[in-house]
Amino acid sequence: MAARKGRRQNNHNPVNLTDNESDVACYTDMVQQITPALRSNEELNLSVIRRHKPSVTNVLSLAHYSVIYVFNPTSSQWEKNGVEGSLFVCQETLGELGEHRYTAFVLNRRGMHNFDLPLTDGENVEITEDFVIIKADEPAEGVTGKSATVETQGIPRIYGIWIYCEPPPNSSADNRTVNAKMIEDCAAHAGYSMQVAREKVESMRQSSLHAAAAAATIQAAPLEEIQASEPMGRQISLKDLFGQQRAQDDGWTVRAHHLAPAQQGPPQQQYTYGGMMPQHIPAPPPPPQPQVDVLGDLFRRAGLASQGPPTGQ
Repeated sequence: MAARKGRRQNNHNPVNLTDNESDVACYTDMVQQITPALRSNEELNLSVIRRHKPSVTNVLSLAHYSVIYVFNPTSSQWEKNGVEGSLFVCQETLGELGEHRYTAFVLNRRGMHNFDLPLTDGENVEITEDFVIIKADEPAEGVTGKSATVETQGIPRIYGIWIYCEPPPNSSADNRTVNAKMIEDCAAHAGYSMQVAREKVESMRQSSLHAAAAAATIQAAPLEEIQASEPMGRQISLKDLFGQQRAQDDGWTVRAHHLAPAQQGPPQQQYTYGGMMPQHIPAPPPPPQPQVDVLGDLFRRAGLASQGPPTGQ
C-alpha cells in the first residue's frame, strides 16, 4: 500500500502589515467627524431660547428655577399662574425707533406656555424679600388661569417672580440678588433708551418741518413781488416782458420814413423783434417832379400871336 503524500502547505497567504501612525491618524479623523464641536453653556442657553423667541440676541443672567405669580386685585392675593422653570433675562434686537429692548423669559416646565414679559421702565420694578415685582400695562405672554381673566378696569397688571436660591456656600446662593438687579437695570436702561429715541424722532420731525417752511418761503417770494407790483386781475403779456426792444425798433422805423433822402443816409441794418432776424430798409422813392402846364403855355402863345407885330416896324 502506497504511502499517502503529506498535504502541501500554502505559504502564499498575504501578510497584513500595519502602520501604527497612519491608523491613529485615520481613527482621529473619524472621531472628529462624528463628535460635534463642544459649545459653551452661554451658547447652549442662547440657542434654546432663540427656538422660542428668535428676537433674543444675548442672555444676560440666568436662574435655574423660578415661579411666576400674578396679583389679583379683587382678592388682593398673589396667585400662581402655572408657569415654573428657568428664568432668563435677555436682550433683544432694537425696536422700531432704535431703542434697546429687554425681556424676562421663563421656560415653562409645567406647560406649553412660556412667560415673556418686556422690561420697559425702571420705575415699574420693585425688589422685595420674596418677589421681584414688575408692573405692566399689557398682559405678559404665557399668563393663563383664573388670575389672567380677572377684569382689572384699567389697573396695571402686576407680576411677581419668585427666584429659588440655596443658602451659602452653594453656587446658587446669589441667584435672587443677581437676577433681581439685572431685571431692574435692564428695565431702567430700556426706559431711558425709549425716551432718547422719541426725542430724536421728534427733533428730526421738527427739523424737516422747518426745512419745508423755509423752502416754501423762498419759492413764494417772487410770486409775492409780482402780485405787489401788478394790479389785481391783470395778466402779464409778452410785450410787457420783451416789448421794450420792439418798441425802440418800431419808433426808429417811423422816424426813418419822415426823413428826407439826404437826411436818411445810407441804408442801415435793423433788427426786428427779439433781435433775431436782421433786414435792410430800402431807400424811399425820390419826390415827384413839378408838372408842366401845357395848356396854359399854348394859350399864352396864342394871345401873343393875335396882337400882331409891334407898331413902328
